[in-house]
Amino acid sequence: MIAFIVKSTVALSVFLVFYHLVLEREKMHQFNRFFLLFSIVISVAIPFISFEMIKEIPVDFSRQIAVNQEAINTSIHQTAEKTDYKFILLWTLYGIITLLMAIRFGRNIWKIFSRIGNSPSVEFKNSKLVLVEEKILPHTFLNYIFIHSGDYKNQNIEAELLTHELLHATQKHTLDILFIEFLKVVFWFNPIFLFYKKAIQLNHEFLADQEIVKTYNNVPFYQNLLLRKGSEKQTIYLASNLNYLVTKKRLTMMKKRTSKNTAFLKKIAAVPVLMILMMLLCVKTVAQEVKAETKNKTSKNSSNTEKAVILKDKKQDVSVKEKSSHSTDEKKNQVSSQPIASKKTTNTKESEALNKKQESGSEVNTLISESEERSKEPRKYYGYQIMQFDTTMFR
Repeated sequence: MIAFIVKSTVALSVFLVFYHLVLEREKMHQFNRFFLLFSIVISVAIPFISFEMIKEIPVDFSRQIAVNQEAINTSIHQTAEKTDYKFILLWTLYGIITLLMAIRFGRNIWKIFSRIGNSPSVEFKNSKLVLVEEKILPHTFLNYIFIHSGDYKNQNIEAELLTHELLHATQKHTLDILFIEFLKVVFWFNPIFLFYKKAIQLNHEFLADQEIVKTYNNVPFYQNLLLRKGSEKQTIYLASNLNYLVTKKRLTMMKKRTSKNTAFLKKIAAVPVLMILMMLLCVKTVAQEVKAETKNKTSKNSSNTEKAVILKDKKQDVSVKEKSSHSTDEKKNQVSSQPIASKKTTNTKESEALNKKQESGSEVNTLISESEERSKEPRKYYGYQIMQFDTTMFR
């Protein structure tokens, strides 16, 4: 909450100072109206806008361990602490004052609408004239223009004044006042919104005066009219009034002339102010650990070295295989280079040995077959007969 208040107040102050120094004195009131409203909206939104910029910072593990230990200790201490009643008291106070301001705001609106309902009204172009019995200065709220009924019946109201108030109604100046008053209810503790309200109301008067000068083309008469009415100092809350406290500025602005090039340059000058504020209040630097990146790099390097070693081993194996293949080829070449006669002798010796082996194998096979045949033949009894016993004698 404190960060929001600080950032929004800084932005509001910078924009307001820029308006008073650069824009207010120039005759470009429509742009100034937009600038004032936009500066309020963007100043309230700036605390919620953030852009991150990554900054690499080397990590100290000992410091990081100490910081983590401190965070653990603080978290334990916070859980052990009791409820912060000061925080609750401040929010309760804020809620009570905000509620009172909102009641005041709603009561003033209700007074205006009750006056509209209890007073006769007359159609006047695109608005309504509300005839009030009180002796008041003409003032405007939305599409309603409040004037004294006696002055209206006696036709004691100048056409310039009625046109002035009609311009407030057609250009919807009351909506700007309601917007700033609503912000004053929510941010009642920030007095800068009072200065914004005065700047907006003065700009409304500049806009109305500019149209009156164009329409009637009688600047001296209109200036004298403002000076005569300036003695009747009466302002109505939430209404666009003929505010004669700043009559001097209005009179000088009627004679002011601004070239198109000057107006364009001053409008463009608002862009760098906005960019600088965004850079100062919305950009955050985020620390990024470099140690982790170095670890990743070292792991990558180690993996690369391992790959290189494997490739070297493979190359060595390939070279050994190539050498062995070369040696076998050389041996074959040596064998092939021996004379043909030696080849023949070796071949004849090998064939004789094979024949002997075959002959011995055949003799063994014949012996085995003869033994098998003998086992199959019936036994022969040489000189012996088969004895048979008569077993009847034992019966």
